[in-house]
Amino acid sequence: MNILNINDFSFNTKKQNTLLFAILLLGIGIRFFHFFDNRSLWMDEVYLSTSIVKLNLHDLITQPLYYQQKAPIGFLILVKLCTSLFGNNEMALRTIPLLSGLLSLLFFIPVSKFYLNNRASLLALAILSLSPALIYHSVEIKQYSTELLGTVLCLWLMIKFRERTQKKSIFLWGLYGACIIWFSYSSIFILAGIGIGLSIKYLLQKNWNLFLLNLIPSFIWILSFGLNYLLFTHKHAESEWIAYWFRAYDNFMPFPPNSISDLKWFLMNFYRMIDYPLGLLWNFNSLSKHQIVNVILKMPFLPIAFLILGFFVFFKKNKYDIIILSIAILLMFLASGLELYPLTERFWVFISPLFIIILAKGFEAFTNRYQAKTLITALFCLILVGPVSQSFAFTINPDLFYIHKKSYQREALFYINNHYEKGDAVYVYWNNLPGYKLYKEMYSFKFKAIEGHDFRNKSGDFDGYLENLKPDFEKFAANPRVWIVFNTHFLTDIGDKIDEPKWYYNRKDAAQTILLRRFSKNYFVIKKFSKKDLSIYLMIPKISVKSL
Repeated sequence: MNILNINDFSFNTKKQNTLLFAILLLGIGIRFFHFFDNRSLWMDEVYLSTSIVKLNLHDLITQPLYYQQKAPIGFLILVKLCTSLFGNNEMALRTIPLLSGLLSLLFFIPVSKFYLNNRASLLALAILSLSPALIYHSVEIKQYSTELLGTVLCLWLMIKFRERTQKKSIFLWGLYGACIIWFSYSSIFILAGIGIGLSIKYLLQKNWNLFLLNLIPSFIWILSFGLNYLLFTHKHAESEWIAYWFRAYDNFMPFPPNSISDLKWFLMNFYRMIDYPLGLLWNFNSLSKHQIVNVILKMPFLPIAFLILGFFVFFKKNKYDIIILSIAILLMFLASGLELYPLTERFWVFISPLFIIILAKGFEAFTNRYQAKTLITALFCLILVGPVSQSFAFTINPDLFYIHKKSYQREALFYINNHYEKGDAVYVYWNNLPGYKLYKEMYSFKFKAIEGHDFRNKSGDFDGYLENLKPDFEKFAANPRVWIVFNTHFLTDIGDKIDEPKWYYNRKDAAQTILLRRFSKNYFVIKKFSKKDLSIYLMIPKISVKSL
């Protein structure tokens, strides 16, 4: 059965289609630019990529992932297929996220057309296309871009199948949704919202036939979710250590909220969501020393106003549509309140199409009432100031593209490789071992590094720590040159508590400073490679080779 219709992916007029094509081309082009820019993997990508690169397909499916990582089994299989076909490299690892991002744009067109008029649909597509966060996750080897695609496909399938009564169509709807669950954890929120929302609609309309038919795909989705959980997901269920970190940083919704501080959580996270992943804040350089003034200068008012108006208009004119969208959002919040799903940055990505649709509905309602073309054009452009300015800035200078996630892991290790001489020793401090271990699997380096041990929890202070590290230092004591590699951004390890042990984290750079001071007693630094997240020092003995 053919469920694709070319008319779903275009508008009625040449002018609208030209603008549609321009928006798509821009969104696709920026994604390809960052894909071919081929930045180094940052540590979060390293953690997940290690399992994909080092494990064979059988072990990837059946064994827990390295570094307590979690990803849908279908996503892992597709990425493994890409690395098998194209080799273990960054671009092969990022191919599935890229394809997911591109397909999300394409299938969002008919989804937005279903909920919105053509003008508002173009705005919604522009936000999805140009949001810097959504662009970023299209070129990151994590599952969040595929989670976004899962949401868009769930909505698209609902639009196609919701009113059909043929048993074959109902079964196919259930089957397609069941497949999406294996590629997207968060799709269960969307499918549950669809199933519950449509059931409420048919009950209120007393349409018993559609109510009963709607139970069939819902049952298939529940069965698929249960099977997926029993076979795979339970092995990656949220660990207490990960929950501890999310809890410490207030990434779970207060449930129930019982203080002013708890209520502030909702306002703060709503504001942050408008920035990441929607990208609608004006994130220019801070113009004031006062935080509240800078919040105001980021111009959140227009997107907030349109979001509120969009909710109101949906409830007034399209209540069954907003019931479906709202239930999915409420289920997400409930899962967060139960500490099953954190809400911060990347975890909002999958739900972003729903908020974009609601915001664009507010824009539609306002511009339908005030139809001055100049006003409509001005509002359209003002909403897009944030995503357009940021996306262009990050394209002009990709090193600034979410700089807190920027890494120079590959560049640092290749710097050593290019300047390595026979007889050199390379010592990798424990906090950069994940990056080194992955990249040595991906590329053939001239050197095999000495892997530093982590004695933090076996030491009571830095003196004891240095004493415990002596066996590591003795391994390169006889070498004429030694490279020392530190990670200056990721200072903890998987399973660590925050800032523990205390003596180690009293100062952010204490460990590196004290180690360099220790080495300086016997070594000169003759080369240095220093970037945002890594520092490399090439040292030679001062007079003669001495044991540290």
